[in-house]
Order: sequence, then C-alpha cells, then structure tokens
Amino acid sequence: MAERVTVGDERERRRPGVAPTRAPSRAAALGWLALLALCPFATAMAQPRPGAPTERGRATTAASPSPSPTAPTATPSPSPQPLPTSPSVAEPVSAVASTAEWDEALNSFRYQDFDAAIGKLRALLYPRPRLDRLREWRAREFLGAALWWTGRKAEALDEFTALLVRNPPAKLDPVSYPPPMIQDFETLRGNLLRLGVLRPDSKPSLPKAPPTSWVAPLPICLFPFGVGQFANRQPGKGIAFLAAEGTLAAGSAWLYLHNRDEGLGSRAADLPRAAQVAAGAAFWAIATWGVIDALVVRGELSDAVEQARRELAAPAPQ
Repeated sequence: MAERVTVGDERERRRPGVAPTRAPSRAAALGWLALLALCPFATAMAQPRPGAPTERGRATTAASPSPSPTAPTATPSPSPQPLPTSPSVAEPVSAVASTAEWDEALNSFRYQDFDAAIGKLRALLYPRPRLDRLREWRAREFLGAALWWTGRKAEALDEFTALLVRNPPAKLDPVSYPPPMIQDFETLRGNLLRLGVLRPDSKPSLPKAPPTSWVAPLPICLFPFGVGQFANRQPGKGIAFLAAEGTLAAGSAWLYLHNRDEGLGSRAADLPRAAQVAAGAAFWAIATWGVIDALVVRGELSDAVEQARRELAAPAPQ
C-alpha cells in the first residue's frame, strides 16, 4: 500500500506506508509465536535440577564453571546412619549363658589361667547371673578362689560372702583348695553367723522338687487293669482298679459260658443274661475310668517335672 504526497510543483511521489490497523496485529502474532516457542524451555528451566539449591540468592551449580575443590558436591541425601553406641552403655547380654561360655570359663579356671577365668566368670555373674542356681554357686566358688590365688583376698571374701548367703551349707573341698583358703572361708562363715547374716539352720533356697521325676509313656496309660496307675507310681489305685476290673471280667465271662450252656430258648436264662450284660457294661465303664485317670495323673506329673526343670535352669533372683 502506498500514500500520495504532494511536494512543490505538485509532483506526486510515492513512499511506502504502514497500515495503522495491520501492523499491531502482526507484531502480536509474532510475540505469541515466540512465547509458545519459549514455553517448553521456560518450563524446563523452572523445574529444580537434582542437587541444585532452591533458596533465593544461593549460587546454582550451573552458574559456576567448575566446582571449587573445597565446595561439597551436590549428591542425593544418604539414608541416616545409626548413631555409634556410647562406650558407657553396656552391650545387651543374653538371659542365659550358653554351654560354650560356661565351659570356656571352667577350662580357664582348671588350667589355672586365673586372670582370664576372673573376667569370664564375672561376665557370667554380673550385672546379673546368667546361670542356673547350681552353676551359679560353682561360679562364685571358682571366682572367689581365683581372686584369692591372685592376691585379691578382699574381693575373694566378697564372692565367698555372696556364695554363703545363697548357699549357707557351702564348703570348700580340702583336696582342691589349700588350707589357708579354707581357713579364711570358715572364718568368714563364723563372722556371718555372729552378725546374724546366716543362721545355723539356714538352707539354700532351691525350687521344690516334684514328687517323682518319672513320667509314664503314653501308650502304657491306655491299658486297663490298673496298668496306667502302676506306671504312674500309684500302686494303691492300681490294685483297686485291677481288683474291680478283674472281678467284673471274670464274672462276665462265667455268665457268658453259663448262658451258652443253658440255651437261648430257656426262660430261666433271662436273669443270668441280664447279669452278664450288666457285668460287661460295668467292666468297660471302670476300665474307661482307669484309663482317663492314668492320663490325667500323667499330665499333672509331666507339668510338675517340667516346671521344676525350668526353675532349676532359670537364673537365681537377686
């Protein structure tokens, strides 16, 4: 499009003109196209890069040409590591010492490696005993003897005191220990008796033993005639069941033979036949009673023996 201009002698000169309405629309279109072209780049720039700081004013890793030797490299945050155990906190120990620990401590004492034996025995006894009562008494005896032999008599007397408090009748074997050690031990016992810590009739506190450690095998308790009672060490009940069941079995068998000889058509055999049925029913009732009684008693004995074993194997209370 051109515009007419009259200059001087009214000659017409043409110059290029700009339409007042189309020029803004073309500029706006070009601006929208540039904006659309830059949108993906702007979106990518707006997303945070891994390891790049997001706080305002902090230099980004892309802006620096090369990382400083002392600047930390941006890496993914590692998982938190467990804090080291404080040296003042004791490591947890098992509730009951293993057989290997006990054998190792015992061998160190027997081979007269008293320094090693003291450490191993103390680990079994402190901060709380991890042995059953019988082995705890032996461990305290060995620990006191090892301390006495290494010249630490005050600590040895402390261990002997702990032994006597828990097991007042304890004594040192004169074959295994020297007379001066036995004399110190007996002097300590006399001092504890004089102070009232021990009494002359003091006895060790052991769990009550079950009435018997024998538990009958299960199949034996299923036999009649008092077999289960005899197996459970109850001879009185066994004799009673044997007599009752034997009498009923013999009477039922005699009545059976009598009724067979009398014949089925005889009316005189009605009463013996009823007696035979009653005797047989009574026999099976008493036999069932005897089997159930034997099983119940066996279960009670088994529970008592197991409870006593657990109490003996448990560490002694402090």
